[in-house]
Amino acid sequence: MRHRAYWISIGISLVIIFGLTGAWATHHRALHQFRGEQTRTATLLLPGDGGNWLSLRSMTLTLSQPHVATHSLTAHVATNGHVSWEQLRPVRADNPVVPVLFADNTHPQREARQLVGVLNDLATRYHITHVNFVGHSSGGTIALAYLNLAHPAPVTVTHLVCIGADFPGIAPLTRQYPQLRILNLAGMVDAVPNDGEVPLSDARRLGSLVRGHVASYRFKIMHGHLWQVEHSLLHESGPVDREIATFLYRPN
Repeated sequence: MRHRAYWISIGISLVIIFGLTGAWATHHRALHQFRGEQTRTATLLLPGDGGNWLSLRSMTLTLSQPHVATHSLTAHVATNGHVSWEQLRPVRADNPVVPVLFADNTHPQREARQLVGVLNDLATRYHITHVNFVGHSSGGTIALAYLNLAHPAPVTVTHLVCIGADFPGIAPLTRQYPQLRILNLAGMVDAVPNDGEVPLSDARRLGSLVRGHVASYRFKIMHGHLWQVEHSLLHESGPVDREIATFLYRPN
């Protein structure tokens, strides 16, 4: 029995490894045929709890390819809120993508307040007037908390994509955002109603927090196996990237 259990565990491990390998191999090809509208609206990528460049790297690289978007800037936010910029390319009408990396990356409410400085800089230094937010896990919490701030930055948020987010401690929106469209993506591993971490019921809460205050809201479940839609892999998923690109950039 011990040997049988050993070989079963080996078999399960190999299935997961091959599944992950296949998913990663197809991930970066997900948008090769995509052609979208090109504008100066910047898309800010907001990481989850404890997130860093490794959390956002895969999504950034997949989005940043010809006819989709361009990784133009990276914002580095110090613990005291000071923002420093790494510029990779000129900011143009080519759907600039901006990963936002917080040194203090475990306090969404504080990160939401620090996001004001990032957006102020985008407006004054790079003449960005419109932005999208894409938040994985507590990155969605950061975005919602920002939208509830009394004094947000002088930029217009046009789209928000939440990925595997659950919004603990977030109050319903109090301000009207008539231009804001929201897409809420949640993972469901096989027949289990969660992504291994966030239950679908928690992800659905976003609807009650925003309805009546935004232009549109849509909830979509991303079905798949563990190696496709597990919580920490949702931001490394080809189908998720296609949903995001289609929602943000309106394919031609």
